[in-house]
Amino acid sequence: MNNFFFDPESSLGFMTFTTNRLMASFLRRRMAQAGIDLTAEQWGVMVFVWNRGTIGQDELTHALCMDKTGMSRLLATMEDKGLVTRNPDPDDARRRVVTATQAGDALKERSRAVAEEALVLLLQDVSPQDHATCMRVLATVKDTLRYLAP
Repeated sequence: MNNFFFDPESSLGFMTFTTNRLMASFLRRRMAQAGIDLTAEQWGVMVFVWNRGTIGQDELTHALCMDKTGMSRLLATMEDKGLVTRNPDPDDARRRVVTATQAGDALKERSRAVAEEALVLLLQDVSPQDHATCMRVLATVKDTLRYLAP
């Protein structure tokens, strides 16, 4: 860990930041090649919406580690694209819930297949053991960050 500040390739922050940017760009290109207009951020939102059916905007904000303003802008863009709707929660009008539209639901299987294919390509030179170790390490760091900087 000596000189980590001066050696970006040895910095967890630099490596995760740049890898995330490259992965997001790769996924966006793959989606575009398949005729799907979804960014990596929008894909992340859709996965949570598809898995839950309806999810609170605040839950999405927390799950995707975004600030409220950024999430609001992202969801507004997705509403403009006709992918999701935001409505008041029937149990708490102060809360907004996000649901996929028919157009959003129509992208589910095609976009899942594209994302899965992209991930297979990205991990082709990574052993299952190294992948599992990487996921454990990142989950630990993420949990620590959520605890230290909520």
